[in-house]
Amino acid sequence: MRLLKSNSGRTDKPTSMGERPEFYLVYLAFYFFPWLFQTPNHQDMLAALIAIAVFIPIYFHGFNKASTKSLPHVLAISLIGFATSPFLGSHGVFHIYAMVQAGFIRPERTAWITAVILTLVFSVFSWLTNQSWWDFIFPVFMGLVTLVGTVSAAGRIEQSAQLARSRSLEQHLAAVSERERIAQDLHDLLGQTLTMVALKSEVATRLFDTKPQQAKQELLEIRDAARVALSDVRAAVAGMNTTSLRAELKRAEQILSTADITLSITGTIPSLSAEADQVLGLTVREAMTNIVRHSEATQANFNIIDHDGNVIVVVEDNGVSSSITEGSGLIGLRKRIEKLGGIVRLEQTPGLKVSMHIPNSNISQ
Repeated sequence: MRLLKSNSGRTDKPTSMGERPEFYLVYLAFYFFPWLFQTPNHQDMLAALIAIAVFIPIYFHGFNKASTKSLPHVLAISLIGFATSPFLGSHGVFHIYAMVQAGFIRPERTAWITAVILTLVFSVFSWLTNQSWWDFIFPVFMGLVTLVGTVSAAGRIEQSAQLARSRSLEQHLAAVSERERIAQDLHDLLGQTLTMVALKSEVATRLFDTKPQQAKQELLEIRDAARVALSDVRAAVAGMNTTSLRAELKRAEQILSTADITLSITGTIPSLSAEADQVLGLTVREAMTNIVRHSEATQANFNIIDHDGNVIVVVEDNGVSSSITEGSGLIGLRKRIEKLGGIVRLEQTPGLKVSMHIPNSNISQ
């Protein structure tokens, strides 16, 4: 399900089954495979119960953690396999789990070295304890096969973490820059005015008893200066929320590029009224935020169409959209467009296609 949310909200995409640690516990069933051909005794069942009870917390704690901290999980899981080898059961399944966890060790070179050592130790152990060829070959083969996949998955996790850190740093730097700009604007707007107000207040205080008319004039000038300063502050605050379609498209190119999403822009931006330009800029900002957060897209298209003098703005992605729910982001987007006398249409293609129809009354002549 795709939800359009406002920038201040957040809707997390449900984790797919293949990303959930519970899914891979199904492979523990291989441990009990020998029980189909030979009845286990009480010691075998007790050993299996204890091994799995110890294994599961370690497994969940280390699942999909791409770091050097994965090594203790690998060693612990391997030891569980060695400890269960005297009992009836396919103890090699724990070697496979250990190999999977080894793939998440970072750096990648350490992961491969750990996997090779793990395979050699398991092979020597199997030879010394006279394990059957099945108990040796199957775990080694499956361990190596799954290792390749987990090394690749760990690389993607690491890249995603780096991308998240990069985005966080960019947002932090942007926030710092914006705070500095606001502070400078307020200083420029109010510094001189407040200094003048303070001086005139002192003058008015001194003249209040001896020259009341002059003191009154000073107070009137203070009032006028305060009104001008208030007007300037309101204009500055209003300017913080202003944007334009062209500015948001430029910003979208930068953000989507960071997220490895290609943006294609077609059509020509018409000469819009100030209000229409800002509204379209805000709606594009909302749509692009949705694409980055929820779509899993690799391609986004922005198209401006001149239809009988009217403007149609289309934002489309090639991501996943099983259903469309109107969250606060979509509701806000729709209200902005309707305020201009336009309409918003949604389509699944199979991604999300947002079409905004703007009447020609919003085009500057």
